[in-house]
Amino acid sequence: MVESKKLFVGHDANRAGAQLVLLHWLRERKAQGLTNYLLLVDGGSLLEEYRKVAQVWVWRTERPLWFKVKQRIPGIRQAAEWDRTPSKRKMAGILSSLRAEAFDCILGNTVSSVSLLRELVSLHVPFEVYVHELSYSISNFTSEEDRKFMAGQVSRVYAVSALVKTVLEKEVGIAADKIDLLPPIIELPAATQNTHDPVRTALGIPADSQIVFSCGLAEWRKAPDVFLEVAKQLITKMPTVHFIWLGMLDNEYSDNLIATTAIWDTKKQVHLLPVCSDSRPYFEAMDVFFLSSREDPFPLVMLEAAHVGKPIVGVRASGGVNDFLQGLDELLVESWDVAVLVDKISSLLQLSPAQLADYQQNLKERAVQYSATLFMDRWAQLHSK
Repeated sequence: MVESKKLFVGHDANRAGAQLVLLHWLRERKAQGLTNYLLLVDGGSLLEEYRKVAQVWVWRTERPLWFKVKQRIPGIRQAAEWDRTPSKRKMAGILSSLRAEAFDCILGNTVSSVSLLRELVSLHVPFEVYVHELSYSISNFTSEEDRKFMAGQVSRVYAVSALVKTVLEKEVGIAADKIDLLPPIIELPAATQNTHDPVRTALGIPADSQIVFSCGLAEWRKAPDVFLEVAKQLITKMPTVHFIWLGMLDNEYSDNLIATTAIWDTKKQVHLLPVCSDSRPYFEAMDVFFLSSREDPFPLVMLEAAHVGKPIVGVRASGGVNDFLQGLDELLVESWDVAVLVDKISSLLQLSPAQLADYQQNLKERAVQYSATLFMDRWAQLHSK
């Protein structure tokens, strides 16, 4: 199969699931000798990583340095938001550059990229979209015009999980025969060789205390509030257990979670930490991974947890966890009932070494099915139909 010349379009370069999927995909394409082209709505912390594997254009205008400095000066009145809409000259320049490349296909990565796809119709190139979102995100990050565009003018749509496919059919109105299931790609790091446990050392967690871990940007979809309510009740039931959430943000929502938790977490058993670039030590230190999400189309952190062979608890209706854990129904619960979640997690914390070994082998075998090689094989199969 001859690979078409493709322009990828992403909504930003922040370090989050869909953006990492795209980065892994572009890396694998480059490793196979393919040239990558990427148009982003906005920048972010992954921008330089993208630039290592693709020619990159950024649609929005960067804020000037003086504006960024003024925003950070205490006591200074907050500067008005800088209008980052690109000038007509910049838009024309980008469109001219893209037109000169003569792409065969334009693929948007996430529904948040669709508004920018609509700016590219003058290129007269077929559109495709890789969808990583469920109902809440689709309704919040697309307009009615974006959804009509997906249903009527996008030739192929790829859904990251079965529930995403259902939502696209029933709520967006995309014809079933235009949608293909395409689970994500992930780069799974090799195990670290620590002579000690850096997480326990840094957080002061005793060697004999078990750890329940979760990872994700603290927002409504990820349900850190559910995670913390479970922590509160489970610590009462099992007084030595510790909970870690990696992904607190610099905003009012995270501040409120931290302040509220401090009121009852008198023995400092709940650790609410900011985003970090290397989360592997936390996965290796934990005993159970608790995916509390209300909506999570196909969380990469679930694959990282499986790769270290630790049991995962998730809610069936949240999305991709149901696809991944098929056949391991004992790890799934039907709702966000805190009492049920507490019982489920406590039972997993009391598994025998033999039971843990069984889960370790099963989950590791599942995780490697999302490697770069197998993802590219699936992609090739979709385009050979």
